[in-house]
Amino acid sequence: MKPAVIIVVVLCVLAIVAFLTLRGRLNDESTAGGFRDWVKNPDYLRSAEQYFAERDALTVPDDISQSEIQAMVDRLFVKEDNDFNLDKLKLVGDKATPLLVACLNSDRTFNTTFSEGGHAFDAKSPFERICDLLEETCPSSAANPLARYVSHPDDHFRKHAAIALGNIGTDECIKPIVQLLGDEDDYVRSYAMMGIKRGIDGERCTSNFLNSVFPALELLLDRDDSSISGDAPQLMLAINQERAIPVMLSDKFFTHQNEELHYIVRALNEADVPIPHGKLLPLIDVLEPLVETYPHDYQLATALIAYARNPDQNTEELLSQLRDCPKKRVAEAAADGLAMLAGVTDPSTFVFEKLESHGWDGLSIEQQHYYAVLVYNGEVNNGGHSQYFVNSSGDNHKIALAGLNAMGATKRATILSQALELFGVNGPSTENDTRHEQIAAFSKRQDSKLDSLDSQYYECNENIDVLLSAYALANKRHFSRGR
Repeated sequence: MKPAVIIVVVLCVLAIVAFLTLRGRLNDESTAGGFRDWVKNPDYLRSAEQYFAERDALTVPDDISQSEIQAMVDRLFVKEDNDFNLDKLKLVGDKATPLLVACLNSDRTFNTTFSEGGHAFDAKSPFERICDLLEETCPSSAANPLARYVSHPDDHFRKHAAIALGNIGTDECIKPIVQLLGDEDDYVRSYAMMGIKRGIDGERCTSNFLNSVFPALELLLDRDDSSISGDAPQLMLAINQERAIPVMLSDKFFTHQNEELHYIVRALNEADVPIPHGKLLPLIDVLEPLVETYPHDYQLATALIAYARNPDQNTEELLSQLRDCPKKRVAEAAADGLAMLAGVTDPSTFVFEKLESHGWDGLSIEQQHYYAVLVYNGEVNNGGHSQYFVNSSGDNHKIALAGLNAMGATKRATILSQALELFGVNGPSTENDTRHEQIAAFSKRQDSKLDSLDSQYYECNENIDVLLSAYALANKRHFSRGR
């Protein structure tokens, strides 16, 4: 899935599930996620709008007393939050910071977790809530109290301490964050890197902190039990490119035997660092016959993008050969690389930016096709056709169908056509609320058929990402910067 559509799809689903969780709509805890409830109950949308309107209208008095703030902090230890207590505390801001930091020193905070149950978006402990609140201010005074949690036996506490300490990024955080970057739990290490990235983005990390965590990040470049995050090379480049590049291109790390290699190459690509042909071309030669096995397909895919970014006279020929590779990642990278050679460097971001600045009517029909297919594919792969039709993305179903046909995705076009037929002779409405009412009224037979079409879509062998890149290349004047 393209990065731009990932944001749209994920934010939509998070908003829906968060609302369902917070409002207690899912009384039966066995109904995982609850998206089917949302689909079948259009009134939830109005309830959600009311919920978010109430939250957005929250205020706290300027003269709120310390005792009132303390009472709100004490309620962080109560699992249920039915009156926006957490949101109100965020509005209190710096006035709550000393009380929150004091809580970190409490054995009660260290030892308390909430009972099992609830949903993925519920806080699992008061400590998680406190860390969430402190993210607003990132006080250096929290560094030492947080340090005690890096050795907590529960990885839940270590994860949230990792984000908080990395985000604060002062010298006091060096020792605990280095320990967390070496934690036995991959998620803890990932959270630590996430926190450091936030600290860098917020320009909070001291130079001493960043220089001190660099060696700990280097150890993650080839750690063989990593499976969650490939952020280490990105962070190293963000900290010090001149220091990072020789390390990442060294024989120790720049080898197909390093299962983390694709993260290194991806980070170099994203930082616009050209990989010398003397390193890159021998790697590609080694990887081509190994492409059937993971992670060599991922490694070759990122290497092909690097080759397109720093091409020679043989680049186009190789990319053309590999565009039909049966390995999905490799074929997509080859197609993207061919587009890059023609000046189409990031068509998805290009179209999203133009949509934001010019509106839907400001897009050419080719750009509308690209956008509609990109979002349709992302929505269906994320949550099925139900998600697509319930969301506003479904307003463009006619353009999506036309786009699929224009790109040659005839099998996927047939699947979408059959989904549209379930709405009757007039098809689904192009108005979101009306279309939601339509799909909510589906019979069990219609629901079953839609589920079947989802399965067919997932099993379809037409590579949408390859077709999108080929379509952008064929219509490059609509997807090149400066137009």
